[in-house]
Amino acid sequence: MGEKIEFPKNYELYLKQAMEQFNAGNMQEAANYFKEAYSIEQDKTVNTFYVTALYQIGEYRKAKEIADTQFVFYQSEERLYAFYTSVLIKAHFFDQATQIIKKELTKMKNLDSIAVWQALSEMNINEKAEDEHQKEKRHQEILKNAFSMGNQSFEKQAQTIKEIETLPLDLFIKAAKTLLANPFVNGIAKASVIEHLILHQVNESFTIDWFTEQRTIVPIKLTMLAKNKTVQIVAALLKEEIENNDPVLYQAIHQEANLHFMLLYPFIDEVITLPDYWIDLYRERYEIDYQAEMIDSTAHLLMKEWMKKLNEEIQGWI
Repeated sequence: MGEKIEFPKNYELYLKQAMEQFNAGNMQEAANYFKEAYSIEQDKTVNTFYVTALYQIGEYRKAKEIADTQFVFYQSEERLYAFYTSVLIKAHFFDQATQIIKKELTKMKNLDSIAVWQALSEMNINEKAEDEHQKEKRHQEILKNAFSMGNQSFEKQAQTIKEIETLPLDLFIKAAKTLLANPFVNGIAKASVIEHLILHQVNESFTIDWFTEQRTIVPIKLTMLAKNKTVQIVAALLKEEIENNDPVLYQAIHQEANLHFMLLYPFIDEVITLPDYWIDLYRERYEIDYQAEMIDSTAHLLMKEWMKKLNEEIQGWI
């Protein structure tokens, strides 16, 4: 099928319907029709009506995006430029609005113009303060949620981690110190937190509850999970021994191995001391006829116990 071809009559029809809805105060409907008309012909006047409709229904960032397509036109007239600045403020582009307001107030203007830009300046200050207040309120809600992660389901903990990662670094560190030490926060959530701290090169000590043991870590001294040598060796062995022969089996083991790595992180090397045998344990679980070589060394027995422990942990989430 070829691209949709719009005809002049379509433009006139969309514009007529848009103006009827606009004049009736139905801004959502008006915005929809203006969008169709503007996609056919980028008329400057239509742009201002379209932006106004978007502004009225609270789609401020979209309004800025559309206004920016005719930015020079908005600059050409003070009334339009003031409106554009109000769009910036509502869309929370406070610094850009401040620059425009300061520049306009330095120009020789009549009292009415000065009043307009002073009003916009006050609007900018108030809107920014309210935005910061709402962000702080949201941050405190996220922190409160983080401190109660031990009481959350596995799915809820995953959602909470995503929220925590939106916090400023100082608040993220505050949350991290609590949840890493919490024995009821799952290891996958903890792995995500540790990697976030590594990315930000945090050089502080954290206590982590790791399978009932209390350990101390300093994120800046750790490596990311994907760069861990043992992880890389196990991944390479999986590809070499399984992927080419049985891609379906490879995907199943690969997914399980990734879960195991996250649960063991950042102490993977202490558990997987023999990568070849770790692969054997996977194959023994998934391949009916496969039997891992029985070696009664302490290292082999410990790894077998760890594999069992990790799978029991995962089963507990289901």
